[in-house]
Amino acid sequence: MGLHAWKCKIRNRLFLTCWLLSTFHLAYANQDDIGLTKDKALQEITHEFKQGSHVKLYIPNLPYLAISHAINGALLRPANNAQGWQYDLAVSHQSINDKIWLFQLRQDAYFQDGTHFNADSVINNVKAFQEQPFTFSNFAKVLDRVEKIDDYTVKFYMKAPYGAFPYDAIWLQFYTQTYLNKFGWNGKPTCPNLVEPGPYGIGPYILTKGYVEGDRRSASVELTANSNYWGDDKPKVERMTINLDIEPTGAFEAVTKNEGIVDVMPIAFSDQVETVRSPYAKLSSSPSKNNYAMHFNLISGNPAIKDAKIRKAINQAIDQDYLLNLSMLGEGVSSPTMVSPNFFGVNEAIESLSGYLAGESDKPISLAEMKKQVYEYQQQHGLDPTTPLKLKVLAQKSFLFLIKDIQFFLSQINIELEAQILPTEEEVFKQLHVTWKNQNTTTWDLLLWGNTDWYKHPWSAFFVYLPSYAWSTLPPDPYLVSLIDKMFETNIHSSDYIEVTADIIKHVHENNLMVFLPTPNNVFAINKEVYFSPGSSAFYYLREIQVTDYHWSVRGNALLPEARKRPVEILRTGVIQ
Repeated sequence: MGLHAWKCKIRNRLFLTCWLLSTFHLAYANQDDIGLTKDKALQEITHEFKQGSHVKLYIPNLPYLAISHAINGALLRPANNAQGWQYDLAVSHQSINDKIWLFQLRQDAYFQDGTHFNADSVINNVKAFQEQPFTFSNFAKVLDRVEKIDDYTVKFYMKAPYGAFPYDAIWLQFYTQTYLNKFGWNGKPTCPNLVEPGPYGIGPYILTKGYVEGDRRSASVELTANSNYWGDDKPKVERMTINLDIEPTGAFEAVTKNEGIVDVMPIAFSDQVETVRSPYAKLSSSPSKNNYAMHFNLISGNPAIKDAKIRKAINQAIDQDYLLNLSMLGEGVSSPTMVSPNFFGVNEAIESLSGYLAGESDKPISLAEMKKQVYEYQQQHGLDPTTPLKLKVLAQKSFLFLIKDIQFFLSQINIELEAQILPTEEEVFKQLHVTWKNQNTTTWDLLLWGNTDWYKHPWSAFFVYLPSYAWSTLPPDPYLVSLIDKMFETNIHSSDYIEVTADIIKHVHENNLMVFLPTPNNVFAINKEVYFSPGSSAFYYLREIQVTDYHWSVRGNALLPEARKRPVEILRTGVIQ
């Protein structure tokens, strides 16, 4: 693409962006004039269980994380609040020097097979966990043992201070003894462990059809309300279908132009106006703690990727402002090291680095200088500098909108980026998870996936920085590991938290260990007759979903009244907790 074509592209994108933004502005300023109505679902929900109700969701990214807390239970569960969690199977806890953690348990909780949950359940599950633990954090390394104090009190002993314990407790999910006898914990880099359907959990929904893990899943899964659920937040919808294999454009057609196929789905930024104008869908947008994780393959990739100057040139060539304001239509915020500024304390950590980020050591270099660095690398390594340096990126189809612009940016510095589009997120993970052992079967130099927040803590982004580990493509880095260890030890409310967070961000940034992309907003299309409030992360709060009497699953053969097809005002929250 030449300069003229690029200017035309920018003009067209700017026109589109201005049109979209003006449309949204009108939506707020003159809603009555353009016919936007109040959200009737918000006005009509009853907070009661609705017999026969059925909601269908399309979840293309991290579905096992999105739905697990509707099926399973843990001491704590995710919450869209400042601390990121609320009590679930525990009713209180106490931390003693961040090494000993005492939990009081609920006395009225029952697994889906009718067995009682108590301290013995915790002991048995921790034993299975320690035999095959998850390894995405330091929890398994630091956990020493758990002790039963009485039937409803347990004490966790850690080998070292571990301020991140509450966030790992979210993922120490509990299963029936029957499930543990059959499967135990799977020891995979992903969790939770939803190997087969059955009454194995303790949450408000029972997995009744299909299976879903990080590396394997069925085409869809079905959940049925647990009529004997013990908790206060009881299910309001009888059935949930989670569609995993619908093609994204087909899913969007379904949610905006039909009923009964898809009720809730994340959408591309460019689909916002069509969603607002849809007879069946409404638009929701909110800030998030999600990230685009774009890896440099520093293990088995092109040798050029191991050159720090090439990595810096790539990061400086990719203009985050253009990606954010044009490709993403302003739906997000820029980020210096692939970590959302919306995490607790992260924005303060970034601000503490303002001098460094604006300093001489990080002074932007010109496009000509970037191109010169690529040229010199090619000359030094016997490559023909009159042809582009060829690199390869892996991604799934939903990220093509970013890939195309990144291809253009890199073409300006004599790098040709070939895109290999894989059919599913799982296929991308299959290559990522073995690259650290140099066992990837597909050659790649860059890899992109949607890292939606699953930890309620910046470790959701930082975990890809841990070398010699399935989610990372970094070489050994003792200093970075020491910083990560310190972060796990540090309570987020301590004075050291901002400092260690800033140190990690600075180290990754100055060494260009990842490709730096903006943090996206959460943008959803939702059936007008469904109440669903997206959180700031990967979790779908399924127990909170409700439908009106006009939803397709409960109104029977009656047609949807035309008045309910009018565009609904946009739900746009500007504050994140």
